[in-house]
Amino acid sequence: MVELHRYDALDLESYRRIVLAGEQVAVDELLFEQVERSREALVRHLETGVAAYGVTTGLGYLASETIGDGEQASLQRSLLTARASGLGSPLAGDIVRGAMLLRLVGFLSGFPGVSAALCRFLVARLNQGWSPIVPAGPYGASGEIAPLAHLFQTFIGEGLVELGGERLSAQEALERAGVEAYEPAPKEGVALLNGSPFGTALGIHLGDAGGRVLQQATVGAALAVALVDASARPFSPRVLLLTGDVAAQTIGRQLLELLGSAAQWDERAQPPVSFRVIPQVHGTLQRALAELTQLLDTRLSSVTDSPLLLDSKDDEPEGLYPSGGFHAIELTLRLEAVAVAAVQVSNLVEKRLHRLMDARFSGLPEQLARRPGLQAGAVSLHKAVVGLTAENRLLAAPASVHALDTSTGQEDLQAFTFLAAARLEAVLDNLEAAVACELVALRQAAHLLGSELGAPPLERLVARLAEIVDPIDEDRTLSPDIERVRALLHSGEL
Repeated sequence: MVELHRYDALDLESYRRIVLAGEQVAVDELLFEQVERSREALVRHLETGVAAYGVTTGLGYLASETIGDGEQASLQRSLLTARASGLGSPLAGDIVRGAMLLRLVGFLSGFPGVSAALCRFLVARLNQGWSPIVPAGPYGASGEIAPLAHLFQTFIGEGLVELGGERLSAQEALERAGVEAYEPAPKEGVALLNGSPFGTALGIHLGDAGGRVLQQATVGAALAVALVDASARPFSPRVLLLTGDVAAQTIGRQLLELLGSAAQWDERAQPPVSFRVIPQVHGTLQRALAELTQLLDTRLSSVTDSPLLLDSKDDEPEGLYPSGGFHAIELTLRLEAVAVAAVQVSNLVEKRLHRLMDARFSGLPEQLARRPGLQAGAVSLHKAVVGLTAENRLLAAPASVHALDTSTGQEDLQAFTFLAAARLEAVLDNLEAAVACELVALRQAAHLLGSELGAPPLERLVARLAEIVDPIDEDRTLSPDIERVRALLHSGEL
């Protein structure tokens, strides 16, 4: 069980324990008491008759429209249904669960002004394994209003939930759990909608995937270097130290550890650029992932609501303060930086695989065919990677540069975090497929080479690949081989 004693105490390890491992959440009663005091302060503030966005007024362009006392409860409910207009396949359950956890953390700060009852309801749903169906988008609103509406309308019995592998109406799921639907109090509906927790959850999900694919690509690169007997001098710690690039130095060390005694240190013709710049290209992706993780760590305790209830301080009076915290543009830019860096790794895989097919460089039979000319060998693997790489280059175009008007001009800027995340996910998926193609080709190269590599980690890799990929002694469809290697990569075994 993960215990939260402060709203800002959540770290990435605890997040993963709750979201990925399904551990229960416990919140210190003192935190609930602080939340309730903030709620009472908000109620007193509203009783003064102030105009409160999304409570006594409409939203967006309709913020000048007054909502009467008798209509405020129905407004909070309608906020959660009218804005649920997402499209696409459902988001992964861990992303939705992550957004729920981060919304809870923000509420526990007290600044959104929600009740302890809502926080307790959130905790109970997390511990129950509540899994709302939230479309992946794309979304065009400012912030994350639409996906949050899909998520939290399930609390009031609307929308869909997955329970035990079965898709149910939220109302039926609540009834099966013996739980009454939640009735949001004034300000709680808008609090559930305003923020950017999904962006953080998506970032953690994609950062983990990116780290896994980078490791796999580095292993594949080392095996390629060993099989063609390329010089290890570009990976020399002394050479990389001179660049001042710490990430490149890290990748260089990993390559040399994998190569072991197979590393070639003698004077020889320098290999193509795609074999020499592995530390620089892979290091750039590693650095982009590290910068993403650093940002995500700060966002775990970010309060991204709007408006926020603040006490008086200095010349600033007590009251509700509009916020732009829901605009996750920095996160979008970090996701796009990872995507661009991952495309560079795709480029490297494609070029390296092309060189492997060329007997002039590899010293192996043309196209890795047992009988070149009569057989095509592994050439189709390179053509597949060319397609994957071309698509990745298109996917790397930034979504963050766009800005469109919605809500009759009131919401006139978007971060497009969901669009950037979807593109990054596709880029990483393509890169994993490209690495799988390269590994199938490298398994064939090792078969044709027919000698020991002198590098135990790489020999174990070749042996594992040989268990699931037969030699290409006769031309055949290679798609099943690629898919088996992809499954191996996706399992994290390598």
